[in-house]
Amino acid sequence: MTRHTPEHPEIIYRPDLQPPGRRALFSTITFIAWVLWLYLFAPLVSLAAWWFGASSFREYMLDPERSDYLLTLTGYAIVVAVTALAIVGWSRYNQFRFGGPDRRRPLPPVSREMMQEKFQLEAEMLDRIQRARTIELDFEEGGKLRHASFRYNGHVEEIDTP
Repeated sequence: MTRHTPEHPEIIYRPDLQPPGRRALFSTITFIAWVLWLYLFAPLVSLAAWWFGASSFREYMLDPERSDYLLTLTGYAIVVAVTALAIVGWSRYNQFRFGGPDRRRPLPPVSREMMQEKFQLEAEMLDRIQRARTIELDFEEGGKLRHASFRYNGHVEEIDTP
């Protein structure tokens, strides 16, 4: 039985290839799913906060009579904000510098002659390699093929090259 692969993959790994409307729809669905997930697990977060003493936090950190704790908390908030701004700034800089069209050029396709020359193969051996479903190749230090193992629909063929 032959297996046919779809013309287009079922999972798109490049969302920039999707139409903008579909991308917006999937982004909205993802956002709604995250909000729903957070809503469902909010009681567990409340339980954990109660268990670990959120009331103690409110009593000691947010009490106006103990302003030194509030200053410490404000300092932490400033450090977090500055760190977040630095990370977002660095991200935007990289997006500006490296974003846009890909300037790399694809390599030309490899021809049969190039493969034969590079790996020192005969035309018959290259045909076998290209027809096989699974291959195992063992090369010498210089790149010459030493041993080949081919699998065709359950049949295994082993060849040692001179």
